[in-house]
Amino acid sequence: MGTYLFVAGARPARLHDHAPIGPGGWVRLPPGDQGLRATRAVVAPGLVGVCPARSTSAPELAALGAALAEAEESIGLPVGSIAVMPAVETAAGLLAAAELARAPRVTRLLLGEAALRAELGMGAATERDLLWLRSMTVVAGAAARLGPPVADVCPDPGRFEESCQGLARLGFGGRLCEGGEQLQRAAEIFACA
Repeated sequence: MGTYLFVAGARPARLHDHAPIGPGGWVRLPPGDQGLRATRAVVAPGLVGVCPARSTSAPELAALGAALAEAEESIGLPVGSIAVMPAVETAAGLLAAAELARAPRVTRLLLGEAALRAELGMGAATERDLLWLRSMTVVAGAAARLGPPVADVCPDPGRFEESCQGLARLGFGGRLCEGGEQLQRAAEIFACA
């Protein structure tokens, strides 16, 4: 089953680990130099944006922006047409969220809760336990005048609806979904927020 990116007010898009076939997708890039090297291979007409994993600093996003510009020029796309949604998945990334939000091309932040919880040793966290992580992400994005952040996949599919409602109340604008049923329910919940 694929992972889909749902953002209120935007058409749902598939989140790929490689160059998408057809328009409308986002590509998850590996962290660091490996992600920079992958940029040329994934930029194609119709690509909406890239989601660099484990983002921790604005300079690394600036380097990604330069690599994207080079790739866009090489295939005749206007420079700046590919958006960036950095994944905040580490303690360093969370502390740098305000800096990441102000980097070029960034349209919103993605809070990678699963990886962040693991690094912090949080284990099976409740919605209440995650409130401070989520709040920091919302504030960082709002201060930079970005679109509302996107949340990770829901670790408990049975609590998907309740989790989305809490995220919407907190200021999130979407989440990663697994399959069409979650996409449809997320659309209903985040549209009402």
